Formats: sequence, structure tokens, C-alpha cells
Amino acid sequence: MNFDWNWQCVPYLACVVALVALGLITVTIRGDRVLRLGVLGAVATTLPWAFTSVLAASTQDPTLAARLLRLGNGPVALIGPSLLLVLLGVTGQLERHRWLARTAALIGVVMMTLCWSTDWIVAGVHRLHWGMYYISAGPLTPLHLSQLGIWLVVGMVIARRTSTSREKQGTSRLILAILAGGAIGSGDLLLVYDVWGMYPMAWLPTLAGCGVALYLVLRTDLLRPQGVDRGAVIELITFVIATVIVGYIVVMMTGATEIAIALVASGVWVVALAIAWGIAARVNRAVAPDAESTAVAELGNTLAELRDDKIIGDRLATAWARLGITNVTLVRDPLPIEVTDWLVTLKEPLASGDLATMRVGPIRQKLEAMFVDDTTLIVPLVDRGSLLGVIRGSHERALRDVTRGIVLESGRVVARALAFAQLTRAAAEQGEVAREVEVASAMRLQAAASRGDELGAWSVGAEYRSAARTTGASWSSALLEDGRLALLVTEAEAHGVPAALATAALRGAFAATTSTGDSSLDLDQLLAGLRATADGMVRGGEPLAAFVGILDQTSNTIAWASTGHPGAVMVSASAAFADSLGEPNAFPQGSIDGRRPKAVALGGKPGAMAIGSASLPADAVIVIASSELRGDDEVRWRMRLFELAASGSRMPGLLVERALERGTPLEDLLAVVVRVRAA
Repeated sequence: MNFDWNWQCVPYLACVVALVALGLITVTIRGDRVLRLGVLGAVATTLPWAFTSVLAASTQDPTLAARLLRLGNGPVALIGPSLLLVLLGVTGQLERHRWLARTAALIGVVMMTLCWSTDWIVAGVHRLHWGMYYISAGPLTPLHLSQLGIWLVVGMVIARRTSTSREKQGTSRLILAILAGGAIGSGDLLLVYDVWGMYPMAWLPTLAGCGVALYLVLRTDLLRPQGVDRGAVIELITFVIATVIVGYIVVMMTGATEIAIALVASGVWVVALAIAWGIAARVNRAVAPDAESTAVAELGNTLAELRDDKIIGDRLATAWARLGITNVTLVRDPLPIEVTDWLVTLKEPLASGDLATMRVGPIRQKLEAMFVDDTTLIVPLVDRGSLLGVIRGSHERALRDVTRGIVLESGRVVARALAFAQLTRAAAEQGEVAREVEVASAMRLQAAASRGDELGAWSVGAEYRSAARTTGASWSSALLEDGRLALLVTEAEAHGVPAALATAALRGAFAATTSTGDSSLDLDQLLAGLRATADGMVRGGEPLAAFVGILDQTSNTIAWASTGHPGAVMVSASAAFADSLGEPNAFPQGSIDGRRPKAVALGGKPGAMAIGSASLPADAVIVIASSELRGDDEVRWRMRLFELAASGSRMPGLLVERALERGTPLEDLLAVVVRVRAA
């Protein structure tokens, strides 16, 4: 083989140097695998052409030049598919047009095979004006060389159709640059057909393309760079050292058999590879930076005792601001089930650039919809296999290794904080519910214990059903020294434990006032004893409703007072009671002796204070019921009382059973019935 130095190989040698530099830089940058593959594919398919062109320009043997040019021009058909892969990856259209990338690669492989195995593309060589050998055209040469332009234009069209107006302006400038380079390179077809020209110019757009690619790789986020791939750097250094050692061994073993040289060289490569992998593993374990652990630890300390989601989000935004991440928002809104499952499986930060080349299937459109406004980063908050929410943020550049590690670990810290806060709130709610159930059970037991009291000449019956959240509906009765009956029925406007405690306090004050032994106790004195406790409850934020009455059999009267309570209804069929009402009865029911019953309300409007007195016939039945038991229909309530007035001691239970027919009560059901005992 005869190779002589020739100045005509210098431009192609410059292309070799530029392509090797681009390939080494791409290999040593940790970034998006698809984009790195596309750039490395373009380098790997262009480098043989540049290198064989250097050799072809340095030889005077036409047969050797033809073989070299056929070998180097074969992979040229794959440059276009490689650049198409880059364009589809950058614009996020790879998954939608994966079939197109595969078709381009398949056509490129076919064209490369035809170039290597036939003379349909490189029919031979001919000498140019300055003495350099150049390819002679075959029947498929134009189609082979046009693969670069065809697939590049297809990629540009897809990119423009899926880009924003601002991105389209940049794409238009890039297309003009590519067309200008293509116009320069297409002039070499005149040399191929030996029509016109003195020296090929394809090296010029190749050098320009290498310069643009180097700028994009080093100065922009084309490859979604995450930092230096230390493992690749170590392997490259080891490769160079092993190559030098193998070359030295080959020189020193001059005269040895090929098998011996191969065995020694392979041993060197095995040892070098083991050393490279060992060093890379150790370096990767030592990469956990102090800044990451410190930042995550500080964030964990600030979130440890927080219970409010908004405050947790604000603390996270403050911490991430130091990383250059802005517009941080904690979102707890539910997502589609398929998106939720996918994010739970991912468990890592998702950048808009990462999504562009990821294979996500039919949920791509739903994932892309999450990157609204300025959102470029989504961090799923996953704890124990459940998605608690996502964090949205904006980051101008691709996340480097350190930043990505901090974001990942701090996302886990936030997920644990949200889970702890949620469990704490749930525990508090469960504790509150348990306490309410306990109070309701205690009130039910108390109600059962005092369901049928007989106090002197009076019979007091009651029936009680507590609701899920009690209103503290309760009653108390006391027989005074002179035979009169003091009665208290309460309920609160609040619910749960506070209501139960408030009514219990009022009942305590009632018991204290009626147990003094004062036979002259009247309604005013009883109200005075209760008023201090009631006022305290109201000032504490727990408004109370109560009905108070003093029944006197001697004078056949009842003195009553009602505040906020629906009050009592007195039902009687006696003539004296009917005359005292002074109005006809509108209800058709009759009593046993033929007289029609009458009813009178003892109470004021709900929420108002009312005091009064009424005559108390011997057959009178006084019914005091909770608001939930009475309902809103006063006419129906009185008809029910007339219907059940003759049921005796069973009347409270029947009233509650009728109310339960409407469904589960929202508030306590209480019915208290007072009547004069038969002599």
C-alpha cells in the first residue's frame, strides 16, 4: 500500500478531529440516552467517510482508493436517520413517530449494504484536476447521498408542526443554514459525474455542522446534561492506557506467534476493564455530595413538626429557590388513575425534556398536559406505594446530578411529611370520633337509667337516641320539698363533646339549685341559679337551648321558661283546659270520654326567650322534645301527640320510633313526657 502525504487530505483530517472531539464529549456527558445515541450515531456514520477520504486523498492506487471510498460512503446513508432521531427526541415526537425512525434506519442499512456489496453506488473512482481520486457514480448514487437531506427535511417539518411560534423562528433559521450547507455539499455531485469542479467541498458543511453540534452539546441542554459520566471517562482513560500497553507488547514480542500475542493482549484488556469498573464503582459511591445531604437534612428538620400542607409547600419552595427552581407549587388534586399508577412506578423527578424521549404509551397526552404555563419539572410525592400529590416547578436548565439528587431526596422528605401530617390529622379525627362515641354512650346510659322516674305525684318518662355527633340533648327532674316538680330539658347548638360538656354543666347547676331544700323556690330563683352557668357557656362559644318548668299540683299550674328551645306542648281533653284556650280545636280525633283533645304550646320562637304560666288539668300530658324529634311541621307534630296521648308510659318510646322511621337522625332524639300519677 502506497500512502503519501497530500495537502488535499487536510480538510478531511480536520473533519476527523472535529468528529472525534464531538464523539468524546458526547460519551463523557451524562444525559438523555436517546439524544446521546442520535448524536453518537451521526458521529459514527460520518467518521468513516472522513477517515477514508483522508486515506483516499493520500494514495495513488485507484483500486485501493475505490475500496476506501466504498467503505467510507456506506454509512453515509445512516447520517440522516441519526439526525432524524435527534430532531424527534428534542421535540418530544419520538414515541409518536417511532415507526418513521425505524423506517429511516432500515432504509439506511439497506443502502449501506448495497454500497458495500455492489457497485451500484460507488461504481469506481476517477482522478480530479488536482490528482485526487474521487468516486464515480453508480445507478443508486443520488438516492444514497440524498438520504441525509430527505430525513433531515422530514424531521424539520415535524419539528415545525409541533413547536411554538418562537421555536419555529429558530427552526426556520436552522433550516436555512442546513439548506445552505446542503447547497454547498450538493456541488460535489458535479464531481461525481465528472461534469465540473476541481476539489470536493462536502468537508465544509461537515466542519460547520460539527461546530454547531459542539456548541449545542457544550452550551445548551440539547443532551439534557446531568453532569460528567465519570464511568465513561475512566473507561476512556483505561482504553488509551491499555492500547499503549498492547502496542508496546506487540513490539516487544516481535517474532512470536499470533496466538501468543492475542492471549497476552486479551489478558491486558481483561485486567484493564476490571480496574476501570472497580474505580468507576468506587467513584460513583463517593459522588454523594455533602451539599445534597446537608440540604435534605435541613429541609427534613424544618418539615418534621409541620401539619399544614401549604406551609410544607412554602418551606419546600424556599429550599428549592437556592437550586434555581422557581414557581414551586404543591398540588394535592387527584390525577387520572393511569397517570397516578405511572408516577408511583416512576418515583423520580420528571422534567419536560425527559418526557420528550420517554416511552410512556397512551398516557403521553395526559402527562404533557401537566406541564402547563411555565412548569418544566414534576416531582411525584410517593410514600408506601401511594401518590400523595405532585410538586410543580420551573427550572431553566436540565437538572445536573447534584440538583437531581437533592430534588429526589427532598421530594421523599416532603412525601413523608405529608403522610405524617395526614396520619396525624386522621388520628386526631379518630380520637375525636372515639371521644364523641364515648360521650354518646355515656349519655345513653344516663338516659336509660332515668327513663321512668316516679317522683311524688308525678310520672316522668323519657326516651333518648344519640346521633353520630351528639347535641347534648338531656333532661333532669327534681321533686321539691313541697311536692312540686322542677324540670329541665336542654340541647346545644353545637355538636360533639363541647355540646355534651355544656349541657352537663347546666344540669349540674340545676341539681345544685333544686337540692337546697328551699320550699319557697320559684321559677325566677331557679332561672337565676341557671343563668350564670348558661352565660358562661355562651361566652365560651357554646350557645345553649333549654326549657325549665315548675309544676304545682296544689294550684294546678305550670310556670315555664324557654330560651332557644322549641319548648313543650301540653295536651288535655278536660273542659276547663278547653275553655282556657278560648279557641276551637281543628283536629278530628276524640278522647275516650268523647271530648276532643286540645293542645297548647309552652314556649316561644326558636332562638328567643319566653316566660309564662298555664293551668295544669289533672289529665294533662306535657311533652318536651328535641328539635330533631319534633321536625319542622308543627301540624303533623301535634297530630302525632293527639294520636299517642293515651299510650301512657309508652308514649316517649313511640315518639322516638316514629322519628326513626324517617332514617338515621342527624341530631339527638329526645322525648320527655310528664303527667300526674293516678291516685
